[in-house]
Amino acid sequence: MKVTLFFVLIAAIAVLGQGDFDLVERIVLDDFTNGANTHGISITLSADLGVNDPDRTETAMFDAGSGCTGLLGCERDMSLTVILGLQGRSFSSDIFTSPASYYFDAEWAISNPKNSESETLLQYDGRDDSIDLDISGLNGLDLTGNGAVEFLRISAVSDLDTEYVFTAYSPNGNTCVASLEVLQAVGAYNYYDSFVFFDIDDFSGNCDLENIGAIEVSLFSNDALDAIVRQISFVGEVEQSPSATPTPSRTPSPIPSDPPTPTSTPTPSPEVFTWYTFDDDDEGVSPCADTVRRTYFVSDDYIIYYYFFGVDHPEYESSSASILSVAFGFIAAILFI
Repeated sequence: MKVTLFFVLIAAIAVLGQGDFDLVERIVLDDFTNGANTHGISITLSADLGVNDPDRTETAMFDAGSGCTGLLGCERDMSLTVILGLQGRSFSSDIFTSPASYYFDAEWAISNPKNSESETLLQYDGRDDSIDLDISGLNGLDLTGNGAVEFLRISAVSDLDTEYVFTAYSPNGNTCVASLEVLQAVGAYNYYDSFVFFDIDDFSGNCDLENIGAIEVSLFSNDALDAIVRQISFVGEVEQSPSATPTPSRTPSPIPSDPPTPTSTPTPSPEVFTWYTFDDDDEGVSPCADTVRRTYFVSDDYIIYYYFFGVDHPEYESSSASILSVAFGFIAAILFI
């Protein structure tokens, strides 16, 4: 039996290389470093709160002062509303610092107990020291970043499937909404596994994303929930550097000079791709000997050959598979470093 497997390497690079690591932060809504270990709300019910009882709401505002990098509008307004709950149960919404080993420096942590309902809200509408919405507070922010923003991105983890609702307000009262679903985190994860993206073009509503006066982020919960958000930002691809054409000087030379001798510009190499062929049947031919290789429609100069071979002893099957995995991993590591 012969099995041939092809990988078009340039396609793999397109998938992997155009991922999270080629995106840059154009607008940071909140990185939660401002107000960490200071800004928060905690509610403990002294009695049952039923469907016929009025909701209980607490609010807290935080002004970052003059050094407000990482907090859009320099103020974060927070509210926590308990809708249903049992006596003695506690609800919280807090801004904390993250452990030193974490990629992000701070986080927004929400906790909701079992058999309850609550809604947590963060509001970004400039400095007003109030939870009352000011739809002009961000002074007509261009949320598209002059066309450079492609996605709303959050870094979030949760022990249950959750949905964060983002509402953007234009000064005329029109709104746009984005709902970001965060799936339950299972087991260990890397920080980039926590990224959730929402295409800026998929906001619903009739606001003008180039003229935004306020933004709200809300989370509703009706179960025992622990959720964490570590950053909220608007991101776009890295801008490609323009061709190396010198910018003409605005100051003319006082003395004319002979034009420089033009230098030849090397012709760029054509874009090529590489694929791999894995053949599990050596047909009795030593993999290290010179053999007649299969011909592809691309030049042989662009084909790299690797040979893997084992033995016909079942007792070595596990060991051979492990060696093959290590060898393939080593090649992959060389290719993608």
